[in-house]
Amino acid sequence: MIFPALTWVLLLLSAALCAVGFYKFIYFSTLGQGLAVAGLGLGTLIIALGGGKFSPAFFISCLLCLLYGLVEGGFSALAELMEMRGRTAYKSKLENNTPLTMQGGFWLLYSLLYLLQITPLWYRASDRVGRDGVFSWIALVLMAFGLGVMFLAHRQAAIQKAENPDFPPMQKIYTWARCPAQLGRIVFWIGMLCSGIGYVSGIRWIPVLLGTGSALFMAVRSAFRQDRLMRRRYAYLPEYREYAEDTHILIPLLMSKPIEWE
Repeated sequence: MIFPALTWVLLLLSAALCAVGFYKFIYFSTLGQGLAVAGLGLGTLIIALGGGKFSPAFFISCLLCLLYGLVEGGFSALAELMEMRGRTAYKSKLENNTPLTMQGGFWLLYSLLYLLQITPLWYRASDRVGRDGVFSWIALVLMAFGLGVMFLAHRQAAIQKAENPDFPPMQKIYTWARCPAQLGRIVFWIGMLCSGIGYVSGIRWIPVLLGTGSALFMAVRSAFRQDRLMRRRYAYLPEYREYAEDTHILIPLLMSKPIEWE
């Protein structure tokens, strides 16, 4: 069975948490993802424990999903609240013109995608948690490392902006990449994919790969959107131009491609 029993419970949970996007359309892919992943991680853990299924790596992986949601959703909400009022009003005007049917379509799509993104853990919980293998611990390390990078990136960005509001964050973890938070997200979801190795087989790899692919696509798209905004906002700063030319958008130690400044 490609979707185990009780999958519909997690889908309803994902839809309920993702519904925050009806308040502000962009929340479907920002705050909505954080809430949904946190809720799905906790829901998966509760269902597994209710069935008497447990292993240390599985337990910690579910908790990391909860923490991912708190970090991603919390900082996304904070960033939205701190936006310039003019830009916020502009977005809200566009969102008010989005047909309700289109909003409903995106709501269903994102609800399903967020469920697919945690299917490696859900398949393990629904069938047999089993003993933790090598890939279970590799996955755990990757997820924890990615989450740590995300948290440090958001935290250091807030600190650096508070110290110097006229400059973008360019120090500490931002010397790794121009968008380290998205780099952390990529590492986290690669870890999630690894958590299914040894427990997922056959046709079940289709939803797992679709979920992981959607998570990676969202992270990369977010990185390029953020980088484009930063280049427009800070192109007048020689310090930022030099920094951007020397620092890759996502990959540490890789030189940046030549940038076309607007």
